[in-house]
Amino acid sequence: MMDREWRAILAKYGQSVSVFDGEKSVHVRAFFQPVLEKSREQEVPSPLGLRREDRFLYLGPADMALTVGISRVEVQGQVYEVQSAHLVGESHWWAVLRPRDKEAV
Repeated sequence: MMDREWRAILAKYGQSVSVFDGEKSVHVRAFFQPVLEKSREQEVPSPLGLRREDRFLYLGPADMALTVGISRVEVQGQVYEVQSAHLVGESHWWAVLRPRDKEAV
């Protein structure tokens, strides 16, 4: 029952994203938005200067598992790595993503 309502909400208010897990991929509707924290700066010092620490919240269907270090999500041409992910019930994934380093590709 809850799965049907969740999918209806995602269909109406979610945005189109692609989820990749190794060779498999699926296109789904999901919520994707920046994580904003007042107590934490978005840029932090690194040996080479300031480094972005952007993080994004992902709420999407349980169609494909999200695995830290393996899965990635593409939104509007930008690729994001899964920093943490948790399956909520059997209906959806809750995850924190960060932009993929261009040097890591």
